[in-house]
Amino acid sequence: MVKCCSAVGCASRCLPHSKLRGLTFHVFPTDENMKRKWVLAMKRLDVNAAGIWEPKKGDVLCSRHFKKTDFDRSAPNIKLKPGVVPSVFDSPHHIQEKREKLHCRKNFTIKTVPVTDHTHQEHSYSVMDSPKKLKHKLDHVICELENTKESLQNVLDREKHFQNSLRKTIRELKEECLISQETASRLDSFCWECCPERGK
Repeated sequence: MVKCCSAVGCASRCLPHSKLRGLTFHVFPTDENMKRKWVLAMKRLDVNAAGIWEPKKGDVLCSRHFKKTDFDRSAPNIKLKPGVVPSVFDSPHHIQEKREKLHCRKNFTIKTVPVTDHTHQEHSYSVMDSPKKLKHKLDHVICELENTKESLQNVLDREKHFQNSLRKTIRELKEECLISQETASRLDSFCWECCPERGK
């Protein structure tokens, strides 16, 4: 299953080539106090529970949210030093700058369309918040797609393995004269009918 970084606005995914790019992924601490520090540092809200987001088992943060000095690189596998807390996130000032730029673009567009002040205010809220929500949904869809592709590949691999094993068994039974030629032919035809595309 492909893991995605839990930080808001981060699209990092744990893929086979991630380590080659210097990107590592780290699970949340089991110690409740340390886990709480990580969660508070993220400043992520749970829109469904109307409170602070809580990580689930298997949730991770990528190395982009830690300082270089937070890592222990003495061993082949890079790991975090004990007690470190993620600190590299979009600051409130940085987020405010993005909102101001978006607000300016929105004002420029609305000037060409006559609207009331009430409509302008509602539209402003929608334009400022929609990109973040859409980005979050897009990241979720990408993760689900990767997981589905991985599951499908596993099913196809198991199917191919089953077909090969069955054909081998039929061949061995035929060589030992434990089944007739007619039975062997029928079983062999069954293998091709079950998975015609894989047998081509």
